[in-house]
Amino acid sequence: MASSTPPYISCISLGMIIIDEIHMPNRPALIDVLGGSASFVTLGSRLFAKTPERVGCLLVAGDDFPETVREEIESWGTTLAMKKREGEKSTRGKLVYEDDTFGPKTFTYSGAPLRATPTDLLNTPLLHAKAFHFFGTPEEVAAQKPELLQLRKDNGIEERPFIVWEPLPASCTSINQQAFLSACKHVDVFSPNHLELSSIFSNPPEVEFDTDKLESYAQTILDSSMGTGGTGNIVIRAAEHGALSMSRTSRPTWLPAYYPKGAPEVVDTTGAGNAFLGGFIAGWQRTGDVRDAVGYGHVAASFAVEGIGLPKVERVEGRVVCNGAGVAQRLEEYKRKLGEASVKSERVL
Repeated sequence: MASSTPPYISCISLGMIIIDEIHMPNRPALIDVLGGSASFVTLGSRLFAKTPERVGCLLVAGDDFPETVREEIESWGTTLAMKKREGEKSTRGKLVYEDDTFGPKTFTYSGAPLRATPTDLLNTPLLHAKAFHFFGTPEEVAAQKPELLQLRKDNGIEERPFIVWEPLPASCTSINQQAFLSACKHVDVFSPNHLELSSIFSNPPEVEFDTDKLESYAQTILDSSMGTGGTGNIVIRAAEHGALSMSRTSRPTWLPAYYPKGAPEVVDTTGAGNAFLGGFIAGWQRTGDVRDAVGYGHVAASFAVEGIGLPKVERVEGRVVCNGAGVAQRLEEYKRKLGEASVKSERVL
């Protein structure tokens, strides 16, 4: 039975923690680099946590998980639950950049990936989390949401969690369009990137960035029912173009990315979308406002793009500092930028 005083866990990710091997032209390969959607989502939420222990981290590992990588995760101060799959290898990937711009790249798994499921949360405080990040196909989401709720109910947890779904990129095809429309009813926020959304509604996917088409696709999802009783939100992550948020009760709102296109601070965008969602969840829990939460997401993503791999986060004189910059200060700076920007038709571009 659940404890009478369960720990407060703000959020966790059911995505993957991956050990990356990164190859770049004319540079030595980087080995055992911490990556994966769950790593970046966790760090994105950790940036805004007043007490890092309130952010949960689920690590599904094989027998060979490097101790140095585990120590890196532990250094964040989050509540870590490690589930070891005996006799299996940890999830490893090979990331190859075609040139030194950190643009074109390929990613392949070195072996079969270990995917987290709600059952991995059993006998851990993470089952009590207030919010969950799902990373999977429509079929996985449709199965995992009721499974998660049943596991929580069986353990005396009646509160319904806030669920944000990031789709598995390979599942984003027009063939799966109806499956996506059905699965969106199970979550509170659906957040593909703009290319993934286009792939769901267009065959072949459109390459040109078009705000009107993206808003039209998002409206189709809303019309089909988004979230419980149609009260959910869609947040489209569009890299340097910013992010779109929509619901049945709000007009389309575009907020700009923290760094504009071509900014010299942007080194590598790998993981930025995941960090955005971690920051978004933290912002939603603080403010209850989607627009404000998107701002938190953009600030979290800004730290993720400043280097290779996960950014360094620490506490300095009571402040959360990432890559040497104060997180709260950057958030305030972003809010000031929005205040100075012109708003037209509910868009900030």
